[in-house]
Amino acid sequence: MSDDFGEIRPKSVPLSHGGSESKAQGLEQSAATRRLGLIAALGAAVVALGVVFFVVPDLVAPPASAPMATTPDAPNAPSPASSTSDSELPPYQTLLREQARQQAQDELARFVELQLTLEDQMQVGDWGMDDYDLAKTLATAGDEEFLQEEFDASIASYKAASAALTKLIATGEGLFEEAMSAGWAALDARDEKAAQAQFASALTIHPKDSEAQRGYRRAQLLPEVNVLMRQAKNFELAGESDSALAVYEQVRGIDRDTYGLDGAIAETRRADVRNRVNAHLSDGFSALERGRLQAARSAFDAALKLHPGNAVALGGLEQVTEQTTNTRIEALRRQALAAEQAEAWQTASDRYAEVLGLDSNIRFARAGRTRAAEQARAALALSNIAAAPEKLSSKTLFAEAEALLAQAMNLEPRGPKLAALLAQTQRLIEAYRHPVAVTLLSDNETQVTLSSVGQLGSFERKQVNLRPGAYTLIGSRDGCRDVRQQIVVRADMRPIEIRCVERL
Repeated sequence: MSDDFGEIRPKSVPLSHGGSESKAQGLEQSAATRRLGLIAALGAAVVALGVVFFVVPDLVAPPASAPMATTPDAPNAPSPASSTSDSELPPYQTLLREQARQQAQDELARFVELQLTLEDQMQVGDWGMDDYDLAKTLATAGDEEFLQEEFDASIASYKAASAALTKLIATGEGLFEEAMSAGWAALDARDEKAAQAQFASALTIHPKDSEAQRGYRRAQLLPEVNVLMRQAKNFELAGESDSALAVYEQVRGIDRDTYGLDGAIAETRRADVRNRVNAHLSDGFSALERGRLQAARSAFDAALKLHPGNAVALGGLEQVTEQTTNTRIEALRRQALAAEQAEAWQTASDRYAEVLGLDSNIRFARAGRTRAAEQARAALALSNIAAAPEKLSSKTLFAEAEALLAQAMNLEPRGPKLAALLAQTQRLIEAYRHPVAVTLLSDNETQVTLSSVGQLGSFERKQVNLRPGAYTLIGSRDGCRDVRQQIVVRADMRPIEIRCVERL
């Protein structure tokens, strides 16, 4: 029987990929065909692993009912196949063997995943074929070691193959990024040949990349773009801004992302504005010399619309104003100054407003109106304080009065009326600055409340320190009608009595 059954050896089945000829053919196929081929290869690898896991062990191990071969020298020696069976290994070694088998399978799956990624996303044949072949050679060695159940060696081979693919992918990505960066730089420099070459190089690595495709399309447009950009620049140099802008718009229609296009358009528009401003200024001064004052004003106004605050245009308008309204403005100025001297600030403000109505750019009128308004506000505020000094009993109003006085003290000019108001307000503030001791008398049953202070409770005699001014005392008591009493606190006040006596 032993002569009929020789040792069964497992057939060497590649687990990761096909033969060398099929490799070359696979790389020349389209991306979709390569993907299907790799998926089929992965399926074949899984089937092969199944053979190794489930069929080979049954073929290697002798049948349970078959008698063991013997020799005269070793009557009971086991056959070579049965000596390597997992069932005859100790349990711990069997576990280690199965773990190694599983780890080898995992490493193979990792390699196949990297291989799928590489061939699906990157066109490796144009830039990394030698390194790719080396990685597949390492994987093939791992296949053979796996079928020989040399799992540790198989793991090492698969790991090395995966590492090689990982490095190859990283190399490809680096080359891609370098080509893309150089391509964008060449586009910005409008270097036709360099841009096309760099984006073409990037597409050999990632042929499906949308940015690389977009860059290549833009690079192909550069010859036409460069011709138009030079044409537009020549129009600029000739001072033909409208023509230059029209050509720039043609460029925008071809490639709106052309580097420097927006800046060139903006600069052309600025130059066009400068040219038109200068033309308006020239027309304005020419009209001014001929005495055409309305035409001169219109020209200077047009220049200011294009360039607000233009000093030359403002100067031209001042000259127009001097020639057309000089007499009227001078008369209004004298009236305003006279009103200021009389401290008739509202009249002064009105005269300055009339001047500004004739020409809003006249500085003395602006300053005079501001000065008159400040003086008028100060006079009104100080007069209000003098008219109702009792309101200074409020801490808030007292603080406001102090602030108003401080501001008014800085006003110039300080005429007699303002000086009198300042002196009067100072005296009132000093008088109301210091609290006055006020004695309150009650019946020890009436609850007393003082405005601006709060509840004082019930008492027979109480002294409170109050700032001079007007206050309201309120008394309340159960069964009696509330009483309210207005008091004005002044120095040397007599005691004040408050109590509820009228029954309800």
